[in-house]
Order: sequence, then C-alpha cells, then structure tokens
Amino acid sequence: MKNVLKRSIVVISFVLLIICAVSWVNAQDDDSDITMMTLSKGGLVINYPSNWGCAQAESNCSIMSIAKLDSIDASGVGQVNINFEKKSYEGDFETYLNNTYGTLKKDPSFNLTASGEVMVNNVHAYEYTYSSEKNGTVKEHKAVWFEKGGQAYVMLYSAPVSEYDDNVYVFNYILSDIQIT
Repeated sequence: MKNVLKRSIVVISFVLLIICAVSWVNAQDDDSDITMMTLSKGGLVINYPSNWGCAQAESNCSIMSIAKLDSIDASGVGQVNINFEKKSYEGDFETYLNNTYGTLKKDPSFNLTASGEVMVNNVHAYEYTYSSEKNGTVKEHKAVWFEKGGQAYVMLYSAPVSEYDDNVYVFNYILSDIQIT
C-alpha cells in the first residue's frame, strides 16, 4: 500500500511539473526575442524595441521617425509610428502651441480629446491627445511638446484607432526614458 501511495505521489508530482512547464512555456511572450535599440538625433536619445525601426516621416520638420515594423507601407511610412520633430518658433512657447492647435481645430476631421501639462525627463511639457481622419482612416494621436534652446520639440505617436491602445506603451516607455541633450 505504501508503495502505491509513493508511486501515486511521484506520478502526480510529475504530472503537475509537466503542467507547470507547459503553462510557463505558453505564458512566454512572443516578443521574448525583442531587444532594445538606441537612436540619437537632433538633441534626443531614445531607446525603442527592435520590432520597431526607422521609417519615413511625413513632416518636413522631422528629426527622426520610428514605426512598428509590420506597419510600414511600400513608401516607408509607418501606420503605427512615433515621429520626433524640432521647429523654430518666435515669441512665447504657450502662444505658439495655442496657435498650432487653434489652426488644427479648424479642420473638421480633427477632434481634441485631452490636453494638459506633464514632465518629460525633468522638463516641463504639454500633452495633447486627439483623433483625425485622413483618406478614410481614423487615427488617434498623442503629442508631447517641450521647449529647449528656443526650439519647439514634439514627440508624436499616431496609430489607427484599432491599434492605438496595443502600441501606446512604446510611446510611453520612450517618453519615460528619453534623454534630451
């Protein structure tokens, strides 16, 4: 009887070990082979995951642009992207931002959903979230603006509505880790 009990405990332990191992393997994220990459341009240093890469920017003021690799189209533009821009401006920074978003509000496809002040790497910044429609595609955007040395910097995340929530963590990580030189 003792031998049967011992064998049963061994078999049950072995089965539980197998179940735990299979569960652990299944729980591993498909992104386990992702490494962090670094990009430095225009006074900014960012770290981003290797399933994102350099992409074409649609803005002439862009200093760098990255996109989720599987979202880059034939022209090199990412549909899920983060664009970094640097612009000269005159006058007060807040007035510049108010004028920028005042102009955007005139576009009927633009819908500002939130705005406020934030800190980026100990630098005072302004955050705007909004949606827009272009060529039948509705995108959500998150823009963070800050000023340094008389230049306006904006970090802009854009994605189709269906992909926004799944990828905004990359923008938030970069924002929390960005180095402003």
